[in-house]
Amino acid sequence: MLENHSYRRLFYSGIISGVGDRFSQVAVLTLILQVTGSGMAVGTALGLRILPYLFLSPIGGKAADRIAPQYLMIAADLLRIPFALSFTLIESDKDMWMAFTGIFVLSCGEAFYQPIRKSTIGKITEPSQLTVVNGLEQFRVGIVLILGSVTGGAAAYFFGTDIAFVFNAMSFAAAAFLIRKLEVKKNSVQENSELQGKEMKVRDWLSSGILLAVLIQWTGAGMDGIFNVLISVYAVDLFLSGELGVGLLYGALGTGLMTSFFLMKLVKRHLLLFSILALVVEGMLQGAASQAGTLYQLIPYFFVIALIGGMSGAFLDTLVMKRIPSVRQGSVFGFIESGSNIILGMTMVGGGLAVDVFPIRNVGFTGGMLGFVGGLFILMYWLFRHKYLKK
Repeated sequence: MLENHSYRRLFYSGIISGVGDRFSQVAVLTLILQVTGSGMAVGTALGLRILPYLFLSPIGGKAADRIAPQYLMIAADLLRIPFALSFTLIESDKDMWMAFTGIFVLSCGEAFYQPIRKSTIGKITEPSQLTVVNGLEQFRVGIVLILGSVTGGAAAYFFGTDIAFVFNAMSFAAAAFLIRKLEVKKNSVQENSELQGKEMKVRDWLSSGILLAVLIQWTGAGMDGIFNVLISVYAVDLFLSGELGVGLLYGALGTGLMTSFFLMKLVKRHLLLFSILALVVEGMLQGAASQAGTLYQLIPYFFVIALIGGMSGAFLDTLVMKRIPSVRQGSVFGFIESGSNIILGMTMVGGGLAVDVFPIRNVGFTGGMLGFVGGLFILMYWLFRHKYLKK
């Protein structure tokens, strides 16, 4: 699918800006901890990253339904450059206002950008190729996870945090340059006139299966919020393996996402049912992973969790792109992204508080059971709906 010139530009721009963003995330949290020595400051920074999704993802999605998406993405990239560089000016705890402002603005840009990017895929890709392209999106996330999280930590350690902030600013400029000639298919006049400005009704969500896709993604976000908190906790506190352990676990997740692209072709039918079952299995695996005896027993669990999650994520995005008209996809993806990230942020905060009170393994098991039980309820709803529609 990289033969598609427009998607190739979007793919490589996503890798470049994604790696830059990961570099910056690792470096800014390190900087805040070094300057303030406060875990509360780090928690505040993480909270600031989540808030913009509540408002700006729906706005970005609606904008993508009305304005050429390449211009919106270019603007979002270029406007973030000065704020990406602002972190280099921080020298003491008196400068923390710059750190928090920069984090908030960069998160605003990301919250606005993400639904635009997702809705653009459906406008530059043929319907028959959507599953493959969404698989490549998971492959891209895997690359970003490995290069950004693992390499970013090493770069900050050896060369200082400023190099990461400069690289992030450069990545925004490079990403904007790559997508400047993106060719987006124009919607037909009839489709725009009939659908533009009309909201989806409840029956549209139910009949298209989109409601189930939303429920799966939001339940998975709740489970993954706790899981994300535990990645570092498992490596550092439980298995005493420090930054090496964190890097190995992120590497396993990235490798699993990349591998998911190559196994997706084995699933040709019932993509929605596969995604429901994937949520159930992923919950079971997260629960089992919490009981692993060593770091090296934990790594295969992480690999398989990311593998299954990557396939499910690609299938769900494909479902939305195939069943929702292109002039509505931005709004739908904005709604999904907003809810997913708010739920993710809330469970990250809850998970962070829980590990200070309860045993680490109990918290991890509870997070896994959240996905497992939620997946079973969604499966029961799917079975009921499937039986009802057959009558």
